[in-house]
Amino acid sequence: MRTITKFILTTGLIAGGVFAYSKVYKVKWGKFHPVTFKTTQPTRRTIIRKKVFSGTLIPHKEINLETHLTGIVDKLWVEVGDYVQQGTKIARIKIQPNPKEVEEAASKLRVASINLNQARGKYLRSKHLFTKKMLAKEAYEAALASWEQTKEAFASAEKTLQISQQGYTHAKGANANLIKATTKGTILALPAKEGSMVQATSGNARGTTVAVIGDMDHFLFSAQVSELDVADLTKGMTFTASLNAFHEAKLQITLTKIAPKASEERLKNGEIKFEIEGLVQQPKKSKITLRAGYLALAEVVVGQVDNVLAVPESVIQMKGKDCFVKCLHDGKMVPKNVVLGLSDGLYVEIKEGLTEADQLIVET
Repeated sequence: MRTITKFILTTGLIAGGVFAYSKVYKVKWGKFHPVTFKTTQPTRRTIIRKKVFSGTLIPHKEINLETHLTGIVDKLWVEVGDYVQQGTKIARIKIQPNPKEVEEAASKLRVASINLNQARGKYLRSKHLFTKKMLAKEAYEAALASWEQTKEAFASAEKTLQISQQGYTHAKGANANLIKATTKGTILALPAKEGSMVQATSGNARGTTVAVIGDMDHFLFSAQVSELDVADLTKGMTFTASLNAFHEAKLQITLTKIAPKASEERLKNGEIKFEIEGLVQQPKKSKITLRAGYLALAEVVVGQVDNVLAVPESVIQMKGKDCFVKCLHDGKMVPKNVVLGLSDGLYVEIKEGLTEADQLIVET
């Protein structure tokens, strides 16, 4: 019994000593080693909120020249990169001879030859009689008109036979098998090479593209933007874009098109993207040559405030719907509710709740 009593008293004395020592040590440690906080102060700055997205440069006008004939590309008069005017010959299509069509064209030519000889004889007789004043003027003029008509019919039959046999004709004015430029511009591509087969445009399918012509004097910035970004865009607004190939070059772009409907191709992949286009204002006296397909990074300013009180985003904390910061006041941590404004991702505007003299605790 005495042993148990001694053990209990000894244990109690040891525990009391440890407790008393810890209290004294804590007071001394706090006195000579006070708790410190890393702080910062609100500053006045300009906050700019931007939307950043990538796009490409495309020609302001791009046209696909499609063939209206089925056959073989017999001749190409241009190369990729050539500048052409409207009406410039691009290609000649050689039609594959069809025996039935050739025979029909030859038969029409023989008939036209018979009619031509007959009309010529009648015209010569009428002319002889008219000069002898033995034929009325009306009859002579009728014979002359018939002679001219049969000549035109014979020439047309010759062209038809030549086209049926060779696919083209050298006769003046016969250019039905020629592909010509419908606008001025630069040849961007020649999908159909010499000797390749081409298909004519039909009701169910488009014709083979022989050449692609683009206006390389003016460019558009084209991009696919998300639904969050398109909400901040309006037609007519201007923004800058930097080229991936020339980091120092800045292009001014005026937004001209915002698609009213999301891209169906992107929707199939689960993405909601809207197509936008903007007219590129090429800088004057620039040595940079713009090319279709250049990648450009656009920066659109959607909000800006100048000389406002701002703090780092990292010091803002949330409690429900309220925002607050931890301030240091007389060595103690004091929370203060704040009203936030515009943010650029690093700093946020403080509309209410702080002054420039406040010390904000930065938690690490």
